[in-house]
Amino acid sequence: MAEPAPPGGHELPDFSTLPALKPGGTLLAEGWIAWDHLRPKWSSILTNVTTLVSIIAVVLGVAVLNCVIAVMAGFEIDLRDKILGSNAHIVVMRHGGMLVDADRICDEIEAVPGVVHAAPFVYQEMMIRSTLGHTGVIMKGVDPERTPDVTHLRDDLTFAYDGELKTPDERAAAFARIGEKLPPLNPELEMDDLELPGIFIGKDLKEALQVRPGDKVQLINPVGTGTSMFGMPTPTVKSFRIAGIFDSGMFEYNNKWTYVNNEDAQSFLKIGSAVNGIEVKVDDIYGADRIATEIEEKIGYPHYTKDWQELNDKLFDALRLEKWVMGLLLWMIIAVAGMLIISTLIMVVLTKIREIAILKAMGASGTSILRVFVMEGSFIGFVGVVFGTAVGLFGCWALW
Repeated sequence: MAEPAPPGGHELPDFSTLPALKPGGTLLAEGWIAWDHLRPKWSSILTNVTTLVSIIAVVLGVAVLNCVIAVMAGFEIDLRDKILGSNAHIVVMRHGGMLVDADRICDEIEAVPGVVHAAPFVYQEMMIRSTLGHTGVIMKGVDPERTPDVTHLRDDLTFAYDGELKTPDERAAAFARIGEKLPPLNPELEMDDLELPGIFIGKDLKEALQVRPGDKVQLINPVGTGTSMFGMPTPTVKSFRIAGIFDSGMFEYNNKWTYVNNEDAQSFLKIGSAVNGIEVKVDDIYGADRIATEIEEKIGYPHYTKDWQELNDKLFDALRLEKWVMGLLLWMIIAVAGMLIISTLIMVVLTKIREIAILKAMGASGTSILRVFVMEGSFIGFVGVVFGTAVGLFGCWALW
């Protein structure tokens, strides 16, 4: 039978059912008292409210922490995959000039342990012009045979010269046509009967130029390969036919990058068989720096390498800083929830002074009484973390 409520209106637990709380007393009794303090009672409405608010604060803090960290981690992974899909894991270049005998160097690189494939490329910033628009782009020459094993360009193709691409075989066939001379789709309507080398452009660049597969575009090299009578470089122009549209998932690539066959790029730039560099795919992206060092040792000076983290260091540093700041802010939310738990325990202590005195009179030690309130705080935190994790997982599932 519970003791009658004291004049202050606080109901006391029935201590007759508890074992004696002596030094080293049972955790069962301490846990029972902790639960009695926290369970809802009409006589302690304020304590009930603060306890509930503390639990809700922990739930929200943990849920938001889980969701935000998951979203940030997922965003970083997705961005990394898109960047590595459009670019190689390692790039090999040459100090002071271009690489010659690229096929031999590719074979040497592929002999390095950890290297999957290597492909030469040509790179140049240019202008592109259509009948209805023009803009600055990056022209990249690719090897129709080697490049598909290094980047995801072939898999990113969505439309080809003669229609939409739906299967891997269709994409492979469309990618191979980048090295072909393509006639116009409707020569009678377009007044164009030239067979031109193929070019791949991004879907956003297609919208900017207002073109479609099969249309003719012109690449303009402002630097050119010759000089005028005044000693100024003269721009050079080469016509291409759109052989396909790609979607990398990133606007920066879809709007700026164009791809042509290496031989067409070399002919346009008049660089013979030289290339700007060699792209390398490795089997372990997190070991790319180690493999890059081995490649440098293999092919020797004047060649040098850059791995994907070096090429995108500012971007990934910004992402890491953003994630660190977000984590700090979220842990501050958890700290606020912890302060609410502490304030709840202080309120419980202040409202249970009579019970504490009775427990001391019954022989309870200070350590035993301390454990009671530690259990109360642990219970609030445990319930908040469990429900917060559940809510956070549900939120991640809903966002996914």
